[in-house]
Amino acid sequence: MLNLKQLLYSDLARHYALEGSPAIQPTFLRFLCRLAHHRFLPVVLCRFSRAALLNRVPFLPNLITYLNIVLFGIEVTPRCEIGPGVFFAHTSGTVIGAVKIGANAIIYQGVTLGAKKMGLGFDSANRPEVGDSVVLGAGCKILGGIAIGDNVIVGANSVVVRSVPPNQTVAGIPAREIFSRETGAQ
Repeated sequence: MLNLKQLLYSDLARHYALEGSPAIQPTFLRFLCRLAHHRFLPVVLCRFSRAALLNRVPFLPNLITYLNIVLFGIEVTPRCEIGPGVFFAHTSGTVIGAVKIGANAIIYQGVTLGAKKMGLGFDSANRPEVGDSVVLGAGCKILGGIAIGDNVIVGANSVVVRSVPPNQTVAGIPAREIFSRETGAQ
């Protein structure tokens, strides 16, 4: 498991890479320079909220989560384990209530990851798990205790209520496979 500094530096490197910058070696100075960026600070706040939860610091995880909601319109539960290299293309209206998100995920605006039924508790059996290198299109909803495999693309405004195997592109309401990178079939 990566520590907080390793996670933040991998997120920083991913942000630069997705913007077309040449490969950089993350440093503390580059981190400070990027800190105020509207796509990077929400990630930093998520990481600090999770770290506070794991270190059992009372009230701080919820306070940081609330700050992210107020400043950027994104709600990420500190209970969600997020892998390195996450990128929030736009944050407005995004709600992350998943159990886990893998490495190198790209999440657009208005995405919802959460339970199918209203409840104030956090039952991981009712929350989605998202694999590595996943792209979640604007406005998509991933609901329930399902698994989204590695290298999956979820189309904009899709509603996913069933597990999706790796290397698929899904879209629609309810979402269904529209392309498979394994078979090349559409």
